[in-house]
Amino acid sequence: MNRLRTIRRAGLLAALALSLAVPAGAAPPGPLGPDGKPVTDGWAGAGTPPSLAPPATARGLAAAGAPSGYPITGIDVSHHQGKIDWEKVADKGARFVYAKVTEGVHYVDASFKDNHSGARKNGILFGAYHFARPEKSSGRTQADYFLDRAQYRNDGRTLPPMLDIEWPYRMGGRYVAPSPCWGKSKSELVRFIRDFTGRVFERTGSKTMIYTNPNWWNPCTGRNDDFGDHYLFISSYTDALRGLPAGWDRWTLWQYANHGELPGDQNVFNGNAAELLSLAANPAGPLPRPVVGDWDGNGTMTPGLVSAEGDTWRWRLSNSLDGTPDPALDFTYGDVAKAPIVGDWDGNGTYTPGTVDAEGKRRDFYLVNAFRSGPADIHTGFGDVADVPVVGDWDGNGTFTPGTVEGGGRLHKWKLTNAFAKPQTELAFEYGDSGKTPVVGDWDGNRTFTAGTVDMDGKRHDFYLTNASTGGPVQIRVGFAAVYTIPLVGDWNGDRTFTPGAIDASGDAGYVWQLSNTLTGTADVTFTYGGTPTTVAPAGAAASPAPPASPSPSPAATTAPAARP
Repeated sequence: MNRLRTIRRAGLLAALALSLAVPAGAAPPGPLGPDGKPVTDGWAGAGTPPSLAPPATARGLAAAGAPSGYPITGIDVSHHQGKIDWEKVADKGARFVYAKVTEGVHYVDASFKDNHSGARKNGILFGAYHFARPEKSSGRTQADYFLDRAQYRNDGRTLPPMLDIEWPYRMGGRYVAPSPCWGKSKSELVRFIRDFTGRVFERTGSKTMIYTNPNWWNPCTGRNDDFGDHYLFISSYTDALRGLPAGWDRWTLWQYANHGELPGDQNVFNGNAAELLSLAANPAGPLPRPVVGDWDGNGTMTPGLVSAEGDTWRWRLSNSLDGTPDPALDFTYGDVAKAPIVGDWDGNGTYTPGTVDAEGKRRDFYLVNAFRSGPADIHTGFGDVADVPVVGDWDGNGTFTPGTVEGGGRLHKWKLTNAFAKPQTELAFEYGDSGKTPVVGDWDGNRTFTAGTVDMDGKRHDFYLTNASTGGPVQIRVGFAAVYTIPLVGDWNGDRTFTPGAIDASGDAGYVWQLSNTLTGTADVTFTYGGTPTTVAPAGAAASPAPPASPSPSPAATTAPAARP
């Protein structure tokens, strides 16, 4: 303890010297990141109060080496570490790494791709992490933004997706949000974490690695103990752990220093090499992703499942509402690096597959007018890549075209186009609380798709719908199904009107579908279609259910997609 006391004293004296160096009346300099440059974004540990992590303390502990008894070491990194020599990192014994990929729904780390490829090429187990911004948007929305870019694969070499939930950090001399709890109540933060981790499980079949510190977790969540079945990545710059966040009796990873011999933060694993490999195994695999569409052109929408097989999506569709698969509708289409969507791309009354990517500056849509593998019939780009893609028939001509929804402000900002060739924004409006998930559908049977939102909190899903093509006030509000189910919308009886549905994937029987043919909130049709992850999902990359937005509960065919890049 004398060593720590000396280090802390040195850190305080250094801070005092810095404060005396600032001229009277001058504004204190803004904080600097790990790269010595002004802070532009967060990283794991960015918000840690100086009292818990004086830089000198972290350096002193790092110099002393990893805590005794934990031989499996690793790091976490971001663009703040610059270009990393991954061969050297592997030679020095790092067995695992987490790299930042996203923050909120506005930021993608520029070094993520290089870190991902470099670590994997050198045999280091790799995981991606998201820096939470709970003051910006919902946990589910941020989970989708993260997973669309995280390159998660159930390949035995990829660590569980990680949520970094900690204090706000300082940028330009002020906190990015009210500290310490982001200006949110305890219940709001618990809901954010629950929505994020739930969405991760839906899309990957994996529990979440939660990075946090008990000094943030316990006061800001009210000592919530609901998340002990997830993995704990504890931040504590001390020579020994002195308590865990409420809900956990065991930690998985420990960030013990923010400097060291290796780039980035210094970490240890609580286990042996075999147990580390087991952490990356995810034997259950991802859940198949449900979609809905009119596969035979008879006016009625029926279910389907999309699962990843290797690098390709496998589609298994049904033309009935009794859970009977159609062998003729079992095929492969699309790169699993893109999100599956469905829609009627040629106006013939039949929904067919498509995919949409989450790379570059815009959303690229790859659409096919048949149930087959092979190249796309239509390739078009529309909308900012950071926005949520939707598709629908915006002008009533029978053909689905793209749209995007931006959720950064108080209300969603919708941009829609009626063309595939050189598409331009033809409809732009604001509608719906940005904390809710966008959906689209034909709510009044006039053949034109309009906007809606569905919430993910409370005891049930509440749908807020409008029949106006320019937004405006909510015209229809209906509650349907328990909040833990997967919401969707569609025309289940061929009357041209879209109504709510939901999928309960919580039991062992498989997906239990509950559909309503009215906007009154009563279930008219219930059936089971789709099995449990172990019996249904083939091995491969992550697939997943998504909250819908119209003809499809999958990401994009009229709804908010959920893909992975």
